[in-house]
Amino acid sequence: MDAGRQTIDFFGDQDRARARSRRLVVMYVIAVLAICLTVSGVAALAVALLDDTPGGPRVGDIVLVALITAAITGLIIAGGSLYRIAELRSGGSAVARALGGRPIDPSTRDLNERRVLNVVEEMAIASGVPVPPVYIMREEKGINAFAAGYRPGDAVIGVTRGCVEGLTRDELQAVMAHEFSHILNGDMRLNVRLIGLLNGIVLISLFGHILLRVAPRGVGRSKEGAAAVMVIFLVAIVMLIVGSIGALAARIIQAAVSRQREFLADAAAVQFTRNPSGIANALRRIGGATHRARVRHPRAQEAGHMFFGEAISGASMLGSSLASHPPLAVRIKRVDPSWDGTMLTPLEPEEDHADTPKPLTPRERLARSMPGADAGPVGQAAILLPLLALAGQPGPEHVEHARSLIAAIPEPLKEAAHDISSGRAVVYALLLHAKDEPVRAAQIKHLESNGDPAIAALVRKLAPEAVALDRTLRLPLLDMTLGALAHLSDEQHRTFRANVRALIQMDKSVSLFEWVTLSVLTRHLDERFGRTSAPVTQYYALGRLGDEVSVLLSAFAHAGAQEDGDAPKAFALGAGALRGVDTRLLTVEQCSLDRLDKALTTLASCTGRLKGELLKACALVAGADHEITAQEAELLRAVGDILGVPTPPLLPGQKLL
Repeated sequence: MDAGRQTIDFFGDQDRARARSRRLVVMYVIAVLAICLTVSGVAALAVALLDDTPGGPRVGDIVLVALITAAITGLIIAGGSLYRIAELRSGGSAVARALGGRPIDPSTRDLNERRVLNVVEEMAIASGVPVPPVYIMREEKGINAFAAGYRPGDAVIGVTRGCVEGLTRDELQAVMAHEFSHILNGDMRLNVRLIGLLNGIVLISLFGHILLRVAPRGVGRSKEGAAAVMVIFLVAIVMLIVGSIGALAARIIQAAVSRQREFLADAAAVQFTRNPSGIANALRRIGGATHRARVRHPRAQEAGHMFFGEAISGASMLGSSLASHPPLAVRIKRVDPSWDGTMLTPLEPEEDHADTPKPLTPRERLARSMPGADAGPVGQAAILLPLLALAGQPGPEHVEHARSLIAAIPEPLKEAAHDISSGRAVVYALLLHAKDEPVRAAQIKHLESNGDPAIAALVRKLAPEAVALDRTLRLPLLDMTLGALAHLSDEQHRTFRANVRALIQMDKSVSLFEWVTLSVLTRHLDERFGRTSAPVTQYYALGRLGDEVSVLLSAFAHAGAQEDGDAPKAFALGAGALRGVDTRLLTVEQCSLDRLDKALTTLASCTGRLKGELLKACALVAGADHEITAQEAELLRAVGDILGVPTPPLLPGQKLL
């Protein structure tokens, strides 16, 4: 299938990811049972052959040995898997650290690191996910990257030094788009689970080694002892053999899960950037690099399926069934059918490391702005996403929009957003009352008494620009702080959250932006600090949720209404897109932010498909007047966040056709 014809289906991808997870569990259970039966069978056979008592061994003894051996083997596998899963329960950061990654300081002055942080920031804002922390593997010279985590809120991006230094900005952007695809479509969660589940199987061969070393020293010289040693020796040999076969099977499972998803992620990168040469040239750089995509860390093998390129040296030479990634040439041909077979060498340190994107040529500008424009086979097939943006489907217009928003934010606020301490000050400054000076003074006084006085002083310094900041820039600036806020300590996080709530409550009312801010911080920082879990699916149809849906659509209808009669028309447009739901337009008081919060908590328990229908209905209501206001854009972002659906921004002021 041609990569250019791939399209992203967020909810379909989520369903397929869950189906792959179920298949993975089934394969895991089958592998565990097969290993347990094999080891216990050999143990039982050894007892039967080595027992020289008159009349031979009793059947009960043989069965007992088989059961005990099977139970011990099963416990080793289950224990190894559960232990590794527990190690990784904190999400992407645990994976990144286990692979030797260290977080890039959001306030770094290193030009290469600043460039990758800026690209990740643009991609996150464009795709509607919180800005993830970026970890760098400084000792790795190969060109590679990965995304890790259970949910977008606890995701991290990992990059090797070779990736940061060896790619142009366009190529780096394409690689990050590839990794964001894994974040959006559910691959990332499956990949982390795969590491945990397969760890137990691999552990069997290690246990066999241990048995071989300790068995002779643990038994006396009696005949019974010698027989026991022989049984343990045979079991150890079998564990070694079966464990090695299990490890091989684990590699095959890893590869099978990974390969097809890499094709789809490459296609998603093309769709995201509308720039086929970006991903193609990044792959060509790997092909021309001395270290290619190799990762030398000892734990790279267990995480090989997570990387952008083949991280394990020689894996592809052992057979396609063991390679976690398709061959480079095949991947390049899929996104660039006209490729002539040449590779590219990585950049030298002084080459093309400017943070500012290169100006587009007229051909590139046309390719990125028009569907079906002349950009080669991939560009022609890549559709321009409708302005009513679909979940998990950002396009190049969203990247350009995110970049323009970031550029418009005053430099002091932007610089402060990237530091752990000053990032908190930016959030506080955004929550200062814009019109009531006494309230604003009380807010700053509260910060001086209930936090770091230095942060309070910085809030006072940032206040004029923060209060005057255009509304369309406030949410992007809030998003920019999330990467720094993810590095808060538990105590700092508790103080920060308490101060945010206090600042919001000081004027005795909650504005839409304050509600959105609290929703974004609560959801994504709770995910970062492991204080929340995904809602359990309880609703498979919207028929019983008419009241909640009415609150949701009514809130959007009133948010965008400019004149009498606008709200009913907009509401009818959205309600008409939902079949089998009894809805009614509520008054402004009946769809207050408190009621909206409660309604969304219930709607978050719907299936992914229903959430998609709800978001599309909300977008129809917001776009009924053919224009998206900043208030509507804020509301849609918050709704997508609470429902757990990454939603590219509806562009404020954008005319809808």
